[in-house]
Amino acid sequence: MGPLDRRRPRVFLAVVLAVVSLVGTVGATHGQPSARPLDLAAVGLLLVSPLVLVLLVPRPAVAVVVSVGAAGVFLVAGYAWGPVLAGPVGVLVGVLLTGPAERARRVAWGGAVLLAGAVVAAAALRPDSPPRATLLGGTAWTVVVLLVAGAVRDRAARIAAAREADRVARAERERTAVADERLRIAREVHDVLAHSLSAITVQAGVGLHLLDRDPDQARSALAAIRTTSAEALDEVRAVLGVVRGDGGDGAPLAPTWDLAALPRLVQQAEAGGVAVVLDVDDAAADLPDRLAGVVYRVVQESLTNVRRHALDATRAEVRVRARPGPEGAVTVTVTDDGAAASSGAEPGYGLRGMRERVESVRGTLDAGPVPDAAGSGRGFRVRAVFPWPGTTPAPGTTGRPEEAPHRAEEAP
Repeated sequence: MGPLDRRRPRVFLAVVLAVVSLVGTVGATHGQPSARPLDLAAVGLLLVSPLVLVLLVPRPAVAVVVSVGAAGVFLVAGYAWGPVLAGPVGVLVGVLLTGPAERARRVAWGGAVLLAGAVVAAAALRPDSPPRATLLGGTAWTVVVLLVAGAVRDRAARIAAAREADRVARAERERTAVADERLRIAREVHDVLAHSLSAITVQAGVGLHLLDRDPDQARSALAAIRTTSAEALDEVRAVLGVVRGDGGDGAPLAPTWDLAALPRLVQQAEAGGVAVVLDVDDAAADLPDRLAGVVYRVVQESLTNVRRHALDATRAEVRVRARPGPEGAVTVTVTDDGAAASSGAEPGYGLRGMRERVESVRGTLDAGPVPDAAGSGRGFRVRAVFPWPGTTPAPGTTGRPEEAPHRAEEAP
């Protein structure tokens, strides 16, 4: 699209051309005694180019032929030299700034050659033709005007291309932001509900099993279900509060939990019949909220998977190692003694969400059979490593590692 594709700018340019042509020709007629006096026919020929500029520029070839033809007839008829040529030149400019760029250039420069031919023919037929230097000067000015118009067209095209690229980039950023937001919400909801519902499922099974034989134990299971449900509701409210932005512009993008909540995760796992050993370095207490939240979520999801998928597991170990310093790192390891992974199992949303969280803090996550479990066929380990705050990970330590076989995990 060219700068003059809209009619309003063409109308403005046409009015300017009409005034220049009429006023200039009146003056030129007085200055050229041998020229034919101005009459209605001459005025009509002078107004052809402005009308063409408004009406026929969308058909550039027709516009150029009509405008140049009117100017040629005007000169051959003996009217004054000079300002009449402003009309065809204005039409050439209008053609150059309208429609597809390549076609506009071809038609405009072809029209310039046609105009030069018409002027030469009129000069050959009239005894009062201007000097050759004057004709060459007019040709040079026409070329300059077309070159300037072409530069304006190119600049307008670059600006339009830049705006379009910016629009596309902005739309892509918006789509990416929406996708990231959906992913974040899905991850938070999964982490909260999968963990709590799996604990409730285990406790409900215990309660049903012991309802008749041991009512007191069944009552304890029901109390645990109530406690877990209340905690799940609190976490869901926290997630929804972040999503709704109740904390204002400075609110975090995800709810944060500190490492002091890890014992609660251990208690919930032990309520399902799995003995859990928790070992957390004291230095881990200095982790910022975001990294502490990653540690919490890795432990939470790993213990959830132990309850849901390692049904024969009796023991699990949770270890959080923190090494502060310029080259320090945080290592989270969760190991159980359940059945080892099957080679064909596909990872579910839980492992995928853990990996995304760890990679968001420039870390890596491995999940698979423990190295020394190859002979026994038992044992599964989740290991997450990410740099200590303020450090730069070594090249090749971030990103997605080679996939290990996953324990069968169904999407909740």
